[in-house]
Amino acid sequence: MGFKSEAQNKINDEIKQFYTVISYGEKVDFGNMDTSIMWTITNSQNNINTTLQGNEINKYVFQEPGEYDINFQENKKHDDDCNHAMFPERFRIKVAPVKLVFDFSKIQFSEKIEKGRNYSDLIITVPATITTKDNSITKLPAPGMSVSGIGVAFTAVPLEKEIILNNKIQLLKYKLSGIVDKETYLMFDFYDFNNQVQTYNLSQIIK
Repeated sequence: MGFKSEAQNKINDEIKQFYTVISYGEKVDFGNMDTSIMWTITNSQNNINTTLQGNEINKYVFQEPGEYDINFQENKKHDDDCNHAMFPERFRIKVAPVKLVFDFSKIQFSEKIEKGRNYSDLIITVPATITTKDNSITKLPAPGMSVSGIGVAFTAVPLEKEIILNNKIQLLKYKLSGIVDKETYLMFDFYDFNNQVQTYNLSQIIK
């Protein structure tokens, strides 16, 4: 228990240091930007120094793992209605060397979920592709999953505590316990190794 909470706290503390944590080869959507905004992206470890304008930041692909310094500069004055900048002048983004993508088209449930039924070991299986930038990572702690909806009281735990990386499609399994006591739609939030969510919405209503 102590080890698990220590490890989770370490992940949470690391995430707090950064504006966001993403996987290599991904982008970050900062929203619609005025052309007066200038961005500088720096990663000294990989000799990256890029200057972008306005919305160009949303198309920038963070190809290499590492820590990136982002400088935000707005070249116009704010009026009284909006007297603060949208972003801090300087913040950091961490790019992880591991990428996890769930294939929700092949998700499977060991039992049908029905209203008013108490479950103790319903198994959800979802295929996932895990890729790494280099092959130095061989195993990782299994990421979590949560379920939400009206009147939903489910707890979900990964069946395997660790995932062994083998360059094949992995079948990740989660055990659900609990009950749905109202008619509702269910939303399943699957977390990746960066604590980012990939969501699966069950199309049929639980009744």
